[in-house]
Amino acid sequence: MNYDSYKREWVEAFTPWKREPKEDPDNSPIFSGDYESFNPKRQKFYLHAQNKHLDVYTKVAALKASTSVVSLESYSGKEEIFQCSGTIIESVDTSSIILTTASLLSCSKARNSIANDIKVIVHLFDGRAFDGHIEAYDLHYNVAAIRIQSDTPLPIASLAHLNDSIMIRPSQLRVTEEKPFQLRPHSNSFDLIPGDLVIALGRFNKKPYDIMAAPGEFSIDRCDYDYFECKELFMATCRITRCGIGGPLINRYGEIIGICFHDVSSIAFLPINIASIWWEHYKKYRQPRRPRLGMEVTNLYAADLEILERIISKFPEVMEGIIVEEVIAGGSAEFAGLKHNDVIIQFGGRKVRSFLELFHDMWKHVGESVELVVIRASADVPLHLTMVVEEATSDKLYSWPFWEV
Repeated sequence: MNYDSYKREWVEAFTPWKREPKEDPDNSPIFSGDYESFNPKRQKFYLHAQNKHLDVYTKVAALKASTSVVSLESYSGKEEIFQCSGTIIESVDTSSIILTTASLLSCSKARNSIANDIKVIVHLFDGRAFDGHIEAYDLHYNVAAIRIQSDTPLPIASLAHLNDSIMIRPSQLRVTEEKPFQLRPHSNSFDLIPGDLVIALGRFNKKPYDIMAAPGEFSIDRCDYDYFECKELFMATCRITRCGIGGPLINRYGEIIGICFHDVSSIAFLPINIASIWWEHYKKYRQPRRPRLGMEVTNLYAADLEILERIISKFPEVMEGIIVEEVIAGGSAEFAGLKHNDVIIQFGGRKVRSFLELFHDMWKHVGESVELVVIRASADVPLHLTMVVEEATSDKLYSWPFWEV
């Protein structure tokens, strides 16, 4: 047994929040002997022990967002395509937009295409059901926007764009006083630090369409790129079931910070920054935009200690940046001259502190040639390179797992 497994079992065994429920004679138990209980798409988050006994902080945060979380199911003719969760992000008069996964629309028989004759049904927190209309989708980022019409405006989620930068400043070490937990009003940004509490939410796809929550921590671990090709994904230790795919990841204040995707022992999530910029761009131009990174990168603070020592001892003024972990052969990063362990500190004439800032700047300059400033441990001065920001064409889209229904 590894340490993480031991820790999960210990927390489950000793949590003060554990209270076994009384059996309800009017409802079947969570797991029974019928087919539904063993069908992966019909399993609640309770399948994982860490989600059984939620503390009050998780519950309060989840309740702030819960009424905006929906369950969705899709069909191609009479054949079911997918079941998942989503989040209402806009509601004006009687028209609302739901952000979810494009797996809801994907064709299982052809890569990077959607099924024919799609029908989408959306279930709200109060049990009401509406027909969903496909407003937009992008198979590269695996996101979709579904529109529904209701009699009245619907509850919408609060979104918080992530600030994923952490400054490395050895000369100014200090201990900060921990602040008490409290909910806060909607904000524009949220500082995300490894170890922060995050909560994956989903809505069960069977009556009474219960809300589900899976607490965990933000992690700087990398995705399994044999499973997820998308280089823009972040990781968290939450454990969900398949009906939670496409649902929101929230912070401790109940604000949406990402879209969840299912993995066996954790989740990958697309930062809400990327989903938001995709949606706003589509609303304005009615077409997609997909900057192709051409490299695998992470924030400077996530680099190994010995690499940080070599960099900061030579460039002590550099406290933030993006470190290159892999240069993809044949891509624009390789042609620009970027190398393993280079640190990007400027892009297009602007200082960049983190991966999400770099992505935002690449998005604005798709198809353009831009200047980069990088530092390299083997060089005595910063290097100036020129890079063309490629766009991911239809033959170079990310491949996503096909979660069978």
